[in-house]
Amino acid sequence: MTGALTGIRVIEFGRFIAAPYCCQLLADAGADVIKVEPLIGDDARRNGEKYTSSEGQQFLNKNRNKRSIACDISDPTVVSALKNLVSKSDVVVANFRPGQAEKLGFDYRTLQKINPKLIYAENTGFGPRGPLATNAGMDMALQGYSGLAPLTTHGPIPLVDPVIDYSAAMLMAWGISTALFHRERKGEGQKLDVSLLQAALVLQNNNINSAAAFDEHRVEFANYLKDAFTQGATWEDVLSRQSQSKLQGATAAYYGFFRTADQVLCLGAGGSVVQKRLLKVLGLTDPLLETEGFQPDDLRLHVNEQRIRVEQRLMEQSLEHWMPLLLAADVPASRVNLKAQLLENEQVLANHYLSQMTHPVVGDVTVVSPPVQFSKTTLEIRTPSPTLGQHTIEVLREAGIPDGTIESLASEGKIKKPA
Repeated sequence: MTGALTGIRVIEFGRFIAAPYCCQLLADAGADVIKVEPLIGDDARRNGEKYTSSEGQQFLNKNRNKRSIACDISDPTVVSALKNLVSKSDVVVANFRPGQAEKLGFDYRTLQKINPKLIYAENTGFGPRGPLATNAGMDMALQGYSGLAPLTTHGPIPLVDPVIDYSAAMLMAWGISTALFHRERKGEGQKLDVSLLQAALVLQNNNINSAAAFDEHRVEFANYLKDAFTQGATWEDVLSRQSQSKLQGATAAYYGFFRTADQVLCLGAGGSVVQKRLLKVLGLTDPLLETEGFQPDDLRLHVNEQRIRVEQRLMEQSLEHWMPLLLAADVPASRVNLKAQLLENEQVLANHYLSQMTHPVVGDVTVVSPPVQFSKTTLEIRTPSPTLGQHTIEVLREAGIPDGTIESLASEGKIKKPA
């Protein structure tokens, strides 16, 4: 089947995660993605397990279905070739360091003059305005700045997976698809900005909100933080104060990870109807759910005590005992898996959520499949991630550069030809 974006050409100035994964999503949908890399390659080529000097684990899982051109983008001939490609392309995706796009002449204002119908998607760290607009952004920095990092008694701890980067990538791919649809209707291009900060706020959409009816505790906590540490507060003090500032309902007793006699169970009883079904399975009661008008003297204490009752009850039996009972009662529940177990997980494999591709250097590689399954316009893996500069010659030819000039650029060290 033909991908929905077949015929769309994308020029990617991307490195690390957000921009490359965004472009992989577009490539999975059929777009022709030309990845413009520096002569040493995308930094991700050197991250994770290193198979060769230019083939690292973290490059293989976000650059499939692309063509790679490795070049010095400050060289005038290379710049001219790339701008010629832009004039015949539909989308540019960029995550240059702040100010670098303008310096090199690959900013939206410059490229829009070459191609008025261009969709230009820029990934920034902190957004295009404000006092931090010129700061470089990485997932780790934004985890802390945005408040996403979980807080423990030892302080904030980082999330293992770069969820902000991947969220930004998916938002950007959605934005580009929306902009292409608008262009189909109105015939005009536009610029998009997707920042890591905005993506981090989206991930916290349940809790990043404010209303006068319940905002008093948040304001008090924010004021407390202004000088908490200078007053000698510990992280344990801050964590305790934070828990006091949150409104709490019965859900906290029935939602999260719980030990059974032999394994760990994940419960997702997030509403009162489901919570009552869970109580029936466990043989427990909760007047907060079952008695109209009941209000404990200390709601927080009541919920904490109820959670302890749930934990103690679940510890009496094995996971295999509880799972059939919970599922029969239509209570969302599952066993807890670690990442190493998922490559052979029958549910993952039954839905084809993993795919295998053969890389010319690395060999067989298992990767996460394209994340949406269409009945008609399928997403597919056509080619593995490219080796560094694998398509330099063919792309430069498409840009109108004569073979003699290509050879001169190679001899001068301005481009990297395929090995």
